[in-house]
Amino acid sequence: MHGQNILAAAIAVSLGCSLTEFLPAAYAAPTDTAQTVSNDADDSLMDFSLDAMTVEAKRPDWESKLSPGTVNIVRPDEFKGEQKSLPDLLLTVPGVHVREVNGKGQYTTVTMRGSTAAQVGIFIDGVLANLGGDTAVDLSTIPVKNVERIEVYRGYIPSRFGGTFMGGVINIVTKKPETTNVSLEVGKSSYGGKRGSMEITAPLGDGSIMVGTNYESSDGDFKYKNYAAERYLPYGAEQIAGQQKVIDNFNNETIDYMTKGAVINLQQEQIDYYKANNDAWLGFVRSDSLKDAIYDNRYEYAKKDVGNSNLYLIEQQVVDRGLKDEYLKRGYDDSDWHEALQYDWIGSSFGEGVLTPEIKEEILKEYGDKVVQNNIDKWTNDADPDKNKNQAGRKESLEKLKQKQKEAENATRYRKYNDYEKTSTIVKWQNKNWVIKGTYDTLDRHMPDSVWLGDVNAAVYNNGVDLSDRYYYDSRRQKQNSASLMLQNRQEIGKLEWGWMLDYMHQDKKYRAEHINTAYPNSEWDMQNQPLREWSRYKSNKYTAQIDGGYKLNDNNMLDFLINYSKEGLDIDGSNMAKILGGQASQNFLSAQIRNRYEQELFNVQLQDSITLDKEGTWIFTPSVRYNQSKITGFSDGKRFTDGQASWIHPKDSQTKGKATWQLALKKEVNENLTLRMTGGTYYRLLNMAEIAGDGAGILPAPKNHNGEGAMFPVPEEGKQFDISAIMHNKLLGADNSTTLTYYWRDSTNMLQLERAGKDYWSYFNDNKGKSHGIELQSSFKWNKFDLDLQVTYLNTSAYNKHTATQFGEYASVWPTYQPEWEGNIRLTYRPSEKFSLFAEGHYTDEYFTYYNKATSGKLSPYLSGKPVCSLFVMNSGLKWMPKKNWQLTFGCNDILNKGPKSKIRSDAAFMVPGYINPEFPIQGRTYYVTARYQF
Repeated sequence: MHGQNILAAAIAVSLGCSLTEFLPAAYAAPTDTAQTVSNDADDSLMDFSLDAMTVEAKRPDWESKLSPGTVNIVRPDEFKGEQKSLPDLLLTVPGVHVREVNGKGQYTTVTMRGSTAAQVGIFIDGVLANLGGDTAVDLSTIPVKNVERIEVYRGYIPSRFGGTFMGGVINIVTKKPETTNVSLEVGKSSYGGKRGSMEITAPLGDGSIMVGTNYESSDGDFKYKNYAAERYLPYGAEQIAGQQKVIDNFNNETIDYMTKGAVINLQQEQIDYYKANNDAWLGFVRSDSLKDAIYDNRYEYAKKDVGNSNLYLIEQQVVDRGLKDEYLKRGYDDSDWHEALQYDWIGSSFGEGVLTPEIKEEILKEYGDKVVQNNIDKWTNDADPDKNKNQAGRKESLEKLKQKQKEAENATRYRKYNDYEKTSTIVKWQNKNWVIKGTYDTLDRHMPDSVWLGDVNAAVYNNGVDLSDRYYYDSRRQKQNSASLMLQNRQEIGKLEWGWMLDYMHQDKKYRAEHINTAYPNSEWDMQNQPLREWSRYKSNKYTAQIDGGYKLNDNNMLDFLINYSKEGLDIDGSNMAKILGGQASQNFLSAQIRNRYEQELFNVQLQDSITLDKEGTWIFTPSVRYNQSKITGFSDGKRFTDGQASWIHPKDSQTKGKATWQLALKKEVNENLTLRMTGGTYYRLLNMAEIAGDGAGILPAPKNHNGEGAMFPVPEEGKQFDISAIMHNKLLGADNSTTLTYYWRDSTNMLQLERAGKDYWSYFNDNKGKSHGIELQSSFKWNKFDLDLQVTYLNTSAYNKHTATQFGEYASVWPTYQPEWEGNIRLTYRPSEKFSLFAEGHYTDEYFTYYNKATSGKLSPYLSGKPVCSLFVMNSGLKWMPKKNWQLTFGCNDILNKGPKSKIRSDAAFMVPGYINPEFPIQGRTYYVTARYQF
């Protein structure tokens, strides 16, 4: 019967409902507790009632039925009022690392067991959420209100999730509408944070309906210290002193230049006098004396000085005198008679020239004054510090250096363009056989600037970001509308339980730079001709059809199957997408319309068998086979380059890839206190649109070689994995304890690396490979009034890269980026009474590297070349109070010690000795919040 329970539970979870909803009585969860598992998802207002202590002890048994591999369940309702986002909740799962790429509330990704973010599949109610406009799902855009649970799978991935994902799968299951209920919640937090939500559930027809709407916004203007500014101070002082010295030494340098360059002829005594008496020199420069001296000295040089400034005067006189014909008679033509004239003028012609000494004297006498005068004005102006353009530029540069120094003297910054506003709406109707769900989400946010203003090597010099606009395109704003509609039906026919699902997803993502800042074109990536930099629009439409179910072969054998097909279309438009620059510019900027339309088709067939091997049901064997296929087509409409850097881009490029993979799982229930579990298998991760076809501008399909000959799409990533776990339930330290200890191992090949393939574009190459292994520990203690939850992850990763983009074909060791070796989370909850609950939690993230290059020569050490982020420990705390049965008030503070903004990267950046700079996007720190929740 265990095999039946596993599959039936998996089917129920895939529908987003409680375990007992579609299950016969034989499949129901155990009821030998104070509260059944199905009631564990109850929407009770408080999450710390004293009469439900035994529920947590049984949860691992329920979780084990979701997958024969490693799975964790996170329930947002257990954190009611704490204003946690999806990334916040995922921090409580071992083996998971969350990267807030652009800061809190901005673009955020997740990795598992050393994977990349693209190797993690994000599902919502069993439907893949990945869309082609991004290489990885932005977790910050996924609301967790109206969510019943978040399932996190690592290692073995159940067959009910179409596709193979080397990192793992996160499935977000929305709530099932049940009893009639109305709840309201409002909240405030630091830095302009506001939240509000309403949820209504009620019976409708032979089912029930849930309507939820949610709002969230923040200004995000938190304070932080710019460490690069502190490092800039000694460098800036040195630069100011050096520039001032150049300005002060202008007169002496001018004297040397004019005398050594034979512009004027002065005796050494005069030179020494003028150098010692600047006022006397300026008087000489600003009178006619300098002009006379230049004229007297340069008149003789005019006979030989045939530069671009006066050659035309001589040529014109030669033509006026009819002497050009003499050159033509001697075999010269219109292209080279000028050269012969020059040889004549300086007396270097072979044989007798056309210009005799007498003719030269006549020309010089008539035009000599003009020839010399052309240079007199330039030299006299250049000698005057008030008129010299270079000197004016030096003074302007000095003022900028002084302004930079003034900015650096106060390193306090307030984050700019870090605001966002999000809304989400869900309508879900469900009965015994049908589920109809519709969602509509909006996002309106500015996109904060990198405080490096370029790259890590520019961080110290460009520390003024967030004081004023410094980028060419600034005040960048993104607006996104997303909608989905799902229709699902499930039936039981004898031994077969099956269902079908249709799903539609739409996303319209708009971006525009509100401020074009021509005063700071600091980076080649910010130049005005770059495609999509001023504005862009990405529109996606995705259709999915799926049939899945389970068939009971016999009492010990349950077959689980899935057939899934989806098709997505993506249209891209934006600034300079159709602009072609002529001449040299066309070689420097990929400004033609290159990729403006894409299509992707995914096809998955998966079969899983759950086999009970013994009569007692203590041995369960679960094999699984999968065939997954992807076809991606990129279209380039309109004009494009026919030569140069993008010559390999065709009107239509397509790639189809598919492969079969397998998984095995074995579980042994040793006794009621100990379960052992082992899984292994192969993976073949199909690539998404952005990885194959690029983004239409800055990221392009990879050329076959670095010269841009032919076209080469990257191929899917492959790998294999193994893990073994021990799950223990017992009494420990006087508490009910549940502990899971897992060892995992993964070997990955053909991994993608985004590399710079040309001056103005990047491409994905299958240049990486790597191995990772580690340990995950999760332990929960339940006492009478205390709960303690602990999660720890150890990760050891080795990575290698061969740099195809630059023709280096041998693998070399590189740093695995954004993969901390140690990461852990601890949470303590205390319930002194039914009305109060206090909690405290801490999250530790070990140091990790932000740049993959590992230096092997030069002054830079291998460690510093990886630009490591220092370890970080963040503490949160709060109080929940229930003054009345239907009221809950929550008061809390996140990052009590304000560690987020103090996060540091150790680097040798920007001309300085090794020291610290900020991460590219600083993280928000200490945040106070209050939430009021009322349930009618």
